[in-house]
Amino acid sequence: MAYTQTLAATLVLLIFILIALVLNEGVYSNTDVNVRLDWDSYTNKTLAPQDCTWSGGELSIEHFTIGDDAAREFLYGGFSARGGAISAIVLGIGAFVIAIVVGDIDTEMEAKYEEGSWFHRGNTKAFVAGVIFRLLVVGTALSMAISSVCTIGALLYQGYVPSAGLDFGVEDANPRELPEACSDLDDNVIHRSDSLKASLFFSIASVFFVRVMSYYVHYDKKASKEV
Repeated sequence: MAYTQTLAATLVLLIFILIALVLNEGVYSNTDVNVRLDWDSYTNKTLAPQDCTWSGGELSIEHFTIGDDAAREFLYGGFSARGGAISAIVLGIGAFVIAIVVGDIDTEMEAKYEEGSWFHRGNTKAFVAGVIFRLLVVGTALSMAISSVCTIGALLYQGYVPSAGLDFGVEDANPRELPEACSDLDDNVIHRSDSLKASLFFSIASVFFVRVMSYYVHYDKKASKEV
């Protein structure tokens, strides 16, 4: 069995997932959810980290809110975009290994059962490999779907960001341009918003590309038989 299409599709899928993961990891400079960012959680307010957010009609230095901690839970918590992406990478590689090692996979569920029998007749190896492959493929898609939903949650909680082109009544003004006061900060709402939107695109694309990978495994198998 040839593996050209299978290899190409798997590489693209893993690249999409890795891009989404890397983008999410860079959304907040502090990814440790055990360290609170919310200003209200600090007794000594001077220790509270600062952020550059949209406030009072402009970007300015403010403090993090509980929404930022909620966004980080979506991104880095136990049930999160990070966990979904890592699971998808492991499951996707597993599906690729099954396709390469076994080769003759029952991708079309061709195995038949005798009437009243609990066991199929035919190629047991291909049947079992096909079942495992399909489970891994479904698991990969589900993991990236979870990652996408968590990314949406983080995007909703991380704060308002004005769209490009809005002038708010001021001609030639760019509401997304960071002021000089924010240049020394590690976090800003513009970077978070752009990273999360890009991550969401690659996460959703990965969900659909799992199906593409599955199709190409089937295509390689079919094309190899016809040679």
